[in-house]
Amino acid sequence: MPGTLDPLYLITDRTVPPSGDLLGALEAALRGGVRLLQFREKDLSSRTRYELGGEVMRLASAHGAAVIVNGDPALAQALGADGVHLGKETLPVGVVRERLGYGGLIGYSAHGGREAEAAFAAGADFVTLSPVFPTRSKAARGAPLGLGEFGAQARGLPGPVYALGGVEAANAADCLRAGAHGVALIGAILGAEDPAAAAAALREALGAPAPPA
Repeated sequence: MPGTLDPLYLITDRTVPPSGDLLGALEAALRGGVRLLQFREKDLSSRTRYELGGEVMRLASAHGAAVIVNGDPALAQALGADGVHLGKETLPVGVVRERLGYGGLIGYSAHGGREAEAAFAAGADFVTLSPVFPTRSKAARGAPLGLGEFGAQARGLPGPVYALGGVEAANAADCLRAGAHGVALIGAILGAEDPAAAAAALREALGAPAPPA
């Protein structure tokens, strides 16, 4: 398990790449510097999701990247992933951490500071707080917080907070200045014609050194 959480957190969505090739876009993103990704695709059947997750794990392993599985601790364990990302519609953080004895990283999708604080208190290692900017993504819902409100809620939290929702290279550094540990996103990388270049540009905007090849 990685000792630190990379500031660039890529969330998968196979409907986003213009090529229609999620694995190809992910491989390019990993070449561009992504080292933390969330395997989402939660609309798939359990068997299909497991098989696709195995392909994602192989790609990530080849680049030394950590993988967080959305919503399913059992799948995360079956794949040998680094963690699981939970939310309001999943098992609660405390149940996964204490009753299931899950030892990997636990992330949580929060839409307000109090919700995020409760997730940390229950055992979460990090949270996403969203949406910061207007977005079409299914991963970030509700009215945009804006940088001011995001900062007001993020700065008082006891753990790493990722800004999610409408994040791109042009506003990534603003999120850090507002108090984010890093940024979480989908379209700015997977929707780009060149995901490798998009990932590299985001790392540069975040002031994050390029990872070893």
